[in-house]
Amino acid sequence: MSESNIITPQKPLPRRYLEPILFLGAQMIEADGKVLPKERKALDDLAEAAGMSGFRHEKWFKTMTEDSALERLEVESAKMGALVVLSLVLKADNIRAEREHSLFTRIRTKMGAEPITVPVDVAEHLALAMKYVK
Repeated sequence: MSESNIITPQKPLPRRYLEPILFLGAQMIEADGKVLPKERKALDDLAEAAGMSGFRHEKWFKTMTEDSALERLEVESAKMGALVVLSLVLKADNIRAEREHSLFTRIRTKMGAEPITVPVDVAEHLALAMKYVK
């Protein structure tokens, strides 16, 4: 895969886009009913880098829905950031269930986003996701 196919953000996303991305990431983690340490750590590392470690306890997180999260991702860079993070969470889950793939596809379709290219290596994928948050 060519590095030129991977879209790297010019600058990190603001908090107003990170909130729905973290929410959707948390939904992806719980989609199969089994929260694995690697997938949770990937999302938690991103949240910590963004200065949002306790995001699961925030009011916005408790009141957000999938639809309200998607409405907030109105710019292309936020959509790309969401897909990079969600695909990272999916990749970190070595026991992937069809529900997780279905959730990813449903979210991508609702956003009207094209398929994305990400690094194959998990560490490189995490590094790419970090560029969206810090």
